[in-house]
Amino acid sequence: MSYLFALACVLLSGARATPPPASRHCPPFSGGSFVIDRFQLYPENADWDGNRCVLYLSVLFNASVAVYDPYLASIVDVVSFPGLTGRPNLSASGITWDKRTGLVSAILNSPTPFLTAGQNVSGDNFLVRYDPLADRVLWSVNLTAVSGGAYGGFQEVEHDARGNAYIAGTHPSSIIKIDKHGQHAAPWYLPDGPLVTGPRGYSGLASTGDVLLANDNKGGTGGEIHRFDMRDPKGRPVVVPRTPNVFIPDANGIYMPPKYRGTVLLVAINTVGVVVLRSKDGTWRTAEHLGTVANNVTLAGSDAIVPTAVQVGESVYMVELYFAGTIVPGTNAGNRTLFPMYDITNQLEALCSH
Repeated sequence: MSYLFALACVLLSGARATPPPASRHCPPFSGGSFVIDRFQLYPENADWDGNRCVLYLSVLFNASVAVYDPYLASIVDVVSFPGLTGRPNLSASGITWDKRTGLVSAILNSPTPFLTAGQNVSGDNFLVRYDPLADRVLWSVNLTAVSGGAYGGFQEVEHDARGNAYIAGTHPSSIIKIDKHGQHAAPWYLPDGPLVTGPRGYSGLASTGDVLLANDNKGGTGGEIHRFDMRDPKGRPVVVPRTPNVFIPDANGIYMPPKYRGTVLLVAINTVGVVVLRSKDGTWRTAEHLGTVANNVTLAGSDAIVPTAVQVGESVYMVELYFAGTIVPGTNAGNRTLFPMYDITNQLEALCSH
């Protein structure tokens, strides 16, 4: 059974997306590591728009999306979502640009499951579909209405070739599927047996073709990569064997840099950096563990964590996130202004050349 949970305040009857422009090659960007100067940015996720040649960054504590132009070295826009942005009980998490449609999907989630280690999964969670060319929200779906409040911690999103969205939940591992119009939303994958929300499960999604990958933290007992076929009516996870089978601790988001055409997966490890996995044929039936690129503590500081990686132009970066700091009165965040982006292009290329 599927459900329609669209927010009337942001739905436009009969709304259609603006056709995306023809794909273009973005100008070279090889400025090395850089720092974004933006008060209270706190980016939890990021994705590169290969048509507009800008970087989308989820503004964690404001439930909005910043648009960064690396060629101007400036935030050129901040996308707010009516009725959602600025709410203290909502955070911005996963953000994904769909190269097929030119549309952006953003997750605005309840922070409660993450603050309570899954012991309390209450609160609203939304997937918002946004048209950046028309600068409008096409639709928004309340994920909590789909889950019935029985599971939560929704934080990353991917798309298939048919325009469907897949949203990963962490407490416990789950995936919700939503059709391209936002009219049908239903659980696509749930674990067998009773739902136990405490153990930390899926924290990231990545896709290539009809292959959907999720990283399962297995409650901190050692991470696995799960493979799904997005053509299946229901999700059926298959563990991807890794050689060598190196322990992956405390993972966050996962990301496939487009330059490697679906053959390289970066697994963000909060306090470490990124683990680099490869499937030479891009099928992800097996994977090689190539190594780890450590975070640059000199650049980022010892209090930074790595929530994800992202490609900007042809370079690949670690995103740096910070939680520490006193909340500025009248806002939901601390007073940090500088947010580094660590260029790992050369280290990644060295590992992948083996």
